[in-house]
Amino acid sequence: MKRFAFIFAILISCSIFFISCQKKKEEKILGSWQYVYLTNVGNTTQIWNFTEDFKFITKITTDTVVYDTANWSISAKALSPTLLKINGIKREIDGTYKVLTLNRKYLIIQRIMLDNGSSEGAFNRIEFVKAN
Repeated sequence: MKRFAFIFAILISCSIFFISCQKKKEEKILGSWQYVYLTNVGNTTQIWNFTEDFKFITKITTDTVVYDTANWSISAKALSPTLLKINGIKREIDGTYKVLTLNRKYLIIQRIMLDNGSSEGAFNRIEFVKAN
């Protein structure tokens, strides 16, 4: 009986831990992230902002400032990769991303599926640093 109670307690603890992991991922991604360009693009900056009400806002600054808005969601399930879904902005960005790195300084995501469910031609790796 003690063994059963011990195993049950461990299972409950693990369940609570994995549920809290998703909440932590949601909290970590909130805020503004500056896109890291891999080539020189002059004075262009791009900021991705994830809000608490699951709105996704991009701000691209060149000679002018352009804003776009969409929706986002994140799923962090036990023993599965963390997935970030963005939809409603534009074809080049919409889709499902695998979260490779997410901490206080860096966000690295890789698109694995287009918004239509196809993985063909979906690859897109994007890196960010936390914006101040």
